[in-house]
Amino acid sequence: MEESVGKPQEKKSRYSIKLIVKNILFALLVLAIGHLHYTYVSYLFENDRNFSYLSDLEREMSFRTEMGFYYSYYKTVVEEKPFIAGISKLMYDKTVEYPKEVNAFNRFNIHPEVIVGALYRYLEPWINNTAYKECHMVDRGVGREPVESCVGVGHPVFFYLEAIWVFAGVNVAALFLHALELSESFLGGFLAVAQYFANHAECTRVQWAPNERENWAGPLLLLQAWLLTVQLQDRKRYAIQLQIGIFMLNCLCLLFWQFTQFIFLTQIAVFFVMEQLRIIDTRHLSIFLHSHYCGLHMAILLLQGNDMLKSSLYACLFLVVSAYCLFFSGLRIKVHNRFDFLVEAWLVLLRICIVVCASVYLKKIISDFLEVEEDTHVWEILYSKFTNYKSFHTLLYTCSEVFDFLPFKSIQNMTYSFLIPYVGFSIINVVYFWIWNTEKETETEDKEVEKEGIVDDEDSGIDNSSDMKIKKRSDLDVLDKETSLDETETTDKCILFLKNLNIDAAIFYNIAQLVVYGVMAALVMRLKLLFTTQLCLMSSLVFKKRYYIYSKRMMKYVKLMLILGAVPMIRCLVQNMGHEMSHIGEFSDYNQEELLQWIKDQAPGAFAGSMPVLAAVMLATRRPIVAHPHYEHLEARQRAFAVYKVYGRFSPHELYQELNKLKASYLIVENRYCYGRSNKGCSFSDIWDSAAAAALRGQPRLCHTLLAHGADHFYPLFRNPQYAVFRVHDVSVRYMPRSFDT
Repeated sequence: MEESVGKPQEKKSRYSIKLIVKNILFALLVLAIGHLHYTYVSYLFENDRNFSYLSDLEREMSFRTEMGFYYSYYKTVVEEKPFIAGISKLMYDKTVEYPKEVNAFNRFNIHPEVIVGALYRYLEPWINNTAYKECHMVDRGVGREPVESCVGVGHPVFFYLEAIWVFAGVNVAALFLHALELSESFLGGFLAVAQYFANHAECTRVQWAPNERENWAGPLLLLQAWLLTVQLQDRKRYAIQLQIGIFMLNCLCLLFWQFTQFIFLTQIAVFFVMEQLRIIDTRHLSIFLHSHYCGLHMAILLLQGNDMLKSSLYACLFLVVSAYCLFFSGLRIKVHNRFDFLVEAWLVLLRICIVVCASVYLKKIISDFLEVEEDTHVWEILYSKFTNYKSFHTLLYTCSEVFDFLPFKSIQNMTYSFLIPYVGFSIINVVYFWIWNTEKETETEDKEVEKEGIVDDEDSGIDNSSDMKIKKRSDLDVLDKETSLDETETTDKCILFLKNLNIDAAIFYNIAQLVVYGVMAALVMRLKLLFTTQLCLMSSLVFKKRYYIYSKRMMKYVKLMLILGAVPMIRCLVQNMGHEMSHIGEFSDYNQEELLQWIKDQAPGAFAGSMPVLAAVMLATRRPIVAHPHYEHLEARQRAFAVYKVYGRFSPHELYQELNKLKASYLIVENRYCYGRSNKGCSFSDIWDSAAAAALRGQPRLCHTLLAHGADHFYPLFRNPQYAVFRVHDVSVRYMPRSFDT
């Protein structure tokens, strides 16, 4: 008896050891792929800026515009003692929009900086020593003083960058996992990673702009999409774990990147359309909405009631689709013939239109109630891309290269690496398989009905086919679908074809998301990182074996095409990596360094100027500023509009009044913005001439007047080849002579 009991235990232990070893090897493979990208991007960043040999001030200056703005909050969390004082300073911040008090948690997506800063402070006793931090003096050449440069993970800036490189590694590891799940082949996973490196410049810019928000949220979005794909495969044993994982990732993505709400908006729209087309059932849609319900509410809580998120179109679409699932999802037409099918098709279009209109109307109601106008610039930018509409804010965006239309060169690069041909062939092959499989099932069902009809004319055979379909399609809303299409016998081939159409929900979702990302990238080039990464993912489908239903003779040509397609991919991979790794640069901006050093020593007070230089002033000198690069708020745009009047055709008194309202003590004027020219009509002089009233066009530019002749209320204090600083005199202060009684 003991032997019989012992044998199964021995087999079970052998199986468990084998499974553990298999999982360990798989985890090591994923870690190796992630570490490869981690090492690659950190190497490119170091080559580009020679970062290890810069002083702390130069390193802070190298974080341009938004990067410096966000890094300043990490610096606050790290330097403020005690920790709670740093958090309090972020919640009651008078530095970023002086003299107004701003809750940085509510207004800006700074949670990555807070989390990494808190982690550094926790680990500081162990890593802030000579084992993890080394300092050396760097000679900067004739005429410049040597500076101290510290390197190692024990230094705050390197710890911050290490966290970014880790996220970059997670991005590629998540891509591999997602491609592996979608293609059910390791070759598919490796192909997606190889295409990512072959199109690296199109997929990410983390090596040039490390702490942009998409570099924090992008890896988490890929992980979320991977878990959604797993969930659509209907693996019930992981249902609870998947829900918790997706909910947490939804929350983090909303915290890390303000644009995430638009990505999740498209996700809900795609899932709703899939439910309308019967690709998934209402149960799957409800489970998906539940994860967004938890993530959205948790994000609003941690953002301390962010009004832009509460009034977003994403939140409104979520509410409308949730109401549909609760009250109207059971209203369906029973399809017996083509007329019923046409009626149901029109009702599907009607339901989609109603949901869209209701979501837009609900957004308007909530925005009016909360008095929110924060995201109006998004719709204005889209409107300006298709019309002649122009304003100062839209021109400021559209003149930036990253907000332009997707250039044709990017499409060429993706074609040369055989990425687009791979994806095109994969989608065509998938659609062909779905059609072929459906026709095969329809023919089989017709033969069974005919055979059963010969045996028993009174038996229609519908019950048997229904049972078979329930077993075959347990992941769909079978009960509802059967009542719609199979309640009565039909011989209409079109209806039978639709009844038997079995679309893989996971693949359909990823194809739909690819189309959405393609539209986004076409309108805004910055979003091509989403589109190109999704293309790399979809290229893995060429290795989905069960979707090849060609003859043996045809399969030879298919295999030959796949092999030949790898040649241009490998060529682009080698060329692209060689080109990126051969780039050697060194950051240096002595004019800005001189300006910031002068501000530190001699200029206490609030500063006005262009958004990039103000971000550097806020980070390096800790002086208050009146405008900042985070342009996602109405008042921030109004402040920038007022300050940038210095580069337009306005009078000195008008600018003085604007700066006096903002309580600015100093004004920084930059030569490159004042005298710069642009072939595309994107210099500040061109922008103001397009946006300002025609009556102002005859006046001289204010910055020319200030730099060449001077003006009342603006007194020059500092000047170098690039920057000039003026003291803004407050004429409300009156100096009265002292009188003495005699």
